[in-house]
Amino acid sequence: MDQEFGTKKVEAQPFVAVRTSTTMDDIGEIMGPLFGEVYAFIQQIGQQPDGMPFALYHSMDGNTVELECGMPVASPVEGAGRVKAGELPAGTVATVTHTGPYDALPQTWSSLVEWMGSQGLQPAGAPWEVYVTDPGAEPDQSKWRTDIFFPVR
Repeated sequence: MDQEFGTKKVEAQPFVAVRTSTTMDDIGEIMGPLFGEVYAFIQQIGQQPDGMPFALYHSMDGNTVELECGMPVASPVEGAGRVKAGELPAGTVATVTHTGPYDALPQTWSSLVEWMGSQGLQPAGAPWEVYVTDPGAEPDQSKWRTDIFFPVR
């Protein structure tokens, strides 16, 4: 599938999330429950998510990944317990849309990083994925859409 790489400006986006460390092998199993925990918190405080769930990747060391599983909110809120408040940064991001199953995401990430290098773009912060398609609502993995954002300078 042809991928369209590009850059765009994004506004800061408040969110709430749970931060965790896991392995690449277990990432798929832990995300659903963490998104459920974040969604329950948002409902508990009388709000609704202001967009789709995302994963913010802080670091990858070998097979270990440090990430936050979160959801955007319309305005900053106080976190509680494991659910912490944060903000996706404003600025320029390199971006691409991945269509298809999650297990093919690593190839899309590699292609994005290669494209960034070809454009002289330097990473400038933690990248994130936005899960545009809800796998519970769309069983056909070939239709799943994931938007990838990588802050650059």
